[in-house]
Amino acid sequence: MKRLTILACSSILLFTAGCAQQTEQETTLTSDNINPLCNVDNGMAGGWNTSIVTPEVEKATNYVLSMMNTSAKLEKIVAVKTQVVAGTNYAIDFKLDDDQIWNTRVFRNLNGKFTMTQPAQQGSMTQDCQ
Repeated sequence: MKRLTILACSSILLFTAGCAQQTEQETTLTSDNINPLCNVDNGMAGGWNTSIVTPEVEKATNYVLSMMNTSAKLEKIVAVKTQVVAGTNYAIDFKLDDDQIWNTRVFRNLNGKFTMTQPAQQGSMTQDCQ
């Protein structure tokens, strides 16, 4: 009976210690973990990767510009990150001819239709990365 009691108490103690460790690990988030665009090119399937400006990226940017209420014109696309899902997500930094940097996210489905998933906002997509 004593052995059974000791075994039960030991099991409860180990279980409690394991739960405490897991909770401690879950609460150690950094700003790098919050913005998925801060941790690119890590080779994870389905993750974000640095990309180049392609005709599809230009089309995505022009789609966003058509939705913006501005008379400024596109000067250049500054940075692009892509994520392959059931289609492609584009995270784009672009500069307008008024020297403002903007960023947006656009999804292109498998049929080639664009949808803005994050409205254009001023600043770089990775401005909060350290």
